Amino acid sequence: MDSDMSSIGSPQSWEGRCLQPSNEKELHEAMNLVFDYRGDVTIQLKKGEQVVGFVFDRQEEAPQPYIQLFLPGDQHPRMVLYQDVAGIEFSGQDTAFGRSWEDWAQKWKKSESSS
Repeated sequence: MDSDMSSIGSPQSWEGRCLQPSNEKELHEAMNLVFDYRGDVTIQLKKGEQVVGFVFDRQEEAPQPYIQLFLPGDQHPRMVLYQDVAGIEFSGQDTAFGRSWEDWAQKWKKSESSS
């Protein structure tokens, strides 16, 4: 996979990063990351089209695995088959970054130690 993923492990946030899976296993790993991401993503399709939206559904066990995205300004979700994905960019703001329990506990400890 052409990405930062293999060289540095999991970053704190995927915001702004790009992945280009080179095999089936990497594609499934990338789609898991896309599903967990709490911001918009840009999916580059093999046909050249780009799909930008928020991933809300993933069906890995379907005969043809797919994700579904909410697209800005469109009331109907868009389905994208895994087999059609050429690349992924975590293009939107990661709205969950810095809001985990661990982050909150760390901030609380700092405030307790400074008072």
